[in-house]
Amino acid sequence: MRNLWKLFLTVIAMSALVSCNRNTKSGPAVYELEVYKTQEVLVNAEDRGGRYGRTLPADLLDADGKDVLVFLVNDKEQYYDLETGKKISDVGEPVEATMPLDTNKTFKLQLASGNEKLWTEINPYNENNEVQVSLEYDMTNDVYWGGISYDFQYYGETLHTLVLTDKDLNYLGEIYNAVWPWFSNGRILVNIEPVNDSIVKVNYLKLTKTDRNYKQYIDSCRADLEKKHKDWEEYKEKNNAETNPVIGLVKTQNKFDCWQYKVVTLYCKDEISDGDKMLIDSLIGKKEIVNLAPIYLVISAENEEAAASYVKKNGLDCIDKIVFDTEGIAKTDAGQDNPRFMLVEESLITKDTIYSTDDVAKKMIPRLFGEGLGTWYWIYDGELVVSALAGAYYIDD
Repeated sequence: MRNLWKLFLTVIAMSALVSCNRNTKSGPAVYELEVYKTQEVLVNAEDRGGRYGRTLPADLLDADGKDVLVFLVNDKEQYYDLETGKKISDVGEPVEATMPLDTNKTFKLQLASGNEKLWTEINPYNENNEVQVSLEYDMTNDVYWGGISYDFQYYGETLHTLVLTDKDLNYLGEIYNAVWPWFSNGRILVNIEPVNDSIVKVNYLKLTKTDRNYKQYIDSCRADLEKKHKDWEEYKEKNNAETNPVIGLVKTQNKFDCWQYKVVTLYCKDEISDGDKMLIDSLIGKKEIVNLAPIYLVISAENEEAAASYVKKNGLDCIDKIVFDTEGIAKTDAGQDNPRFMLVEESLITKDTIYSTDDVAKKMIPRLFGEGLGTWYWIYDGELVVSALAGAYYIDD
């Protein structure tokens, strides 16, 4: 009888403990975003956008159970069914993936607080280290998520945190510098990679909760932010254009009135390499752009006679902004036989590379004329046209 009574008391105690645990709100956890599936979509030529955004979609819809990618071309929407990758003519009435509440809320965060510098113009925070975040609802996981950007000028690269809350807007955790989700239609979460002018790759993202220690994770994220800031400060000090001798040489003969400019160095030798030839042909072929754009050419030689002879022999006398380096200022330890490219942005050298022959066509020439991210140039009606996208500082080549 006594044993039965002890068992009864034990069951009551355990039931009370379970009930208590059910009512205890769990602390924040470590989450991850994983790519669990990829798919390519072939975009019709007539549905492509502008020159540098031809295959970038504008939205992702839930259209009566279909996941539909939206392209906006000349203010007209074009739809592609992700299941088939095929274009469809109409999507009907899209399903709204929202909850009946205001999702622009203020949260007190763990990672994005204190010593972390945010992109304050977009994510204002107050003296309590609370950040206002616009959230989107993910009905599959029954969570809200929103992004916080860190100050690019403070860390030197694009960094972000994804904040997660439950349906009652209780803080669940953060994912630091994860795959950035482009779109959610409530049912799926995706990001996009342009493959070429006609194809986009859709990466399907899965949200998972891990068993990692939350405090250790947050501490490691904060340590990574601190290291990135330290590395960035050291990089800026080392690559200050105002104290660089090559930039100083170019400035002796040219006026600088733009935030970004490019310097190319060719080293004189009897036989030019294939890489030199590709670069020279490109400079001559686009001489109108080179002469109008902030692109400066340095010819490094033992004396002015050798430099002038190199210019004439290779047809570079059609280029206006040429500076002779006869003191070896432009030489580096990376081998002077190959051409050198320097990119200066806001008084900071963000790219300084000696290119191998194989990389001249693949990397150097595209970067020189701005193909892709950065600043690019073309001629319209005899005038130089300059366009810019938010680029990145190249700490690594």
